[in-house]
Amino acid sequence: MDQAEDALRSLIKEYQAAGASRLPPESRLCELVGASRSTLRDALSRLEVGGEITRRRRVGTMITAPSRAAHNGSLAYPVDLILSLSDFLSQAGVSYAVRAVSIAREHADDGDVAMLGVEACDPVYRAIRLYEVEGRAAARLEHRLPASFDSKPVRINALTDGITTFLEQTENVRLTRSDHTINAEAADDTLAGDLEVPVGTPLLVIDCQLYAAGSHAVATGRLVFRPDVLRLAASANPSTSSTGRIGTFGLTAVETPAPPSSTEHEPG
Repeated sequence: MDQAEDALRSLIKEYQAAGASRLPPESRLCELVGASRSTLRDALSRLEVGGEITRRRRVGTMITAPSRAAHNGSLAYPVDLILSLSDFLSQAGVSYAVRAVSIAREHADDGDVAMLGVEACDPVYRAIRLYEVEGRAAARLEHRLPASFDSKPVRINALTDGITTFLEQTENVRLTRSDHTINAEAADDTLAGDLEVPVGTPLLVIDCQLYAAGSHAVATGRLVFRPDVLRLAASANPSTSSTGRIGTFGLTAVETPAPPSSTEHEPG
């Protein structure tokens, strides 16, 4: 067991040096560490008790304090997990805060009709949250969602933090997947003011749609990050990437091959 722990710690250092915040699935870890599944899980449990990692179902094995040295001090936000920005920052052990929350009730536009499946002019909510990390403006998260789910009014005043936490814990909506596009965009006046950067500064932008059981999205999002504070990272398992779709965004679920019959701590 000690050899497995030592091997895992060495692997964690390698991943931290590369700026990664998540370890591979257990099947891949067994190969890298050279240990059986039971020995690996015992070693992982000891590391988790020691606060070196955290394990969450459908998320995987997260390194508790991701390294930032490899990318000029920016944190690597994993875009292939169902993980709210707030949860990630908490696990990273950094000081963060939601600086401002803005919620507006609007009429559905053409984009809402197409993506959310609402009728034209139906009420929808637009929620904007501004995040800071260690005193620096870090991200602007904007989401649009229907004013009701299954004819029940959305408790929008509870949306003060992560959208996934809100949907799953407040609205009892289980997310199953997300579609997203990542681009770079120059800061306009609004983004420059919100993120405290000069106009024209390159920013990372994610446009995403969050899905539950239905064919329409339950929320759409436009997430803007300062790359000097938060960058985007993803990982893939070569042994399964050809047989299933395994990566999506941090506010997403994942589609994976059928899990083994034994209980896993890996995404599933």
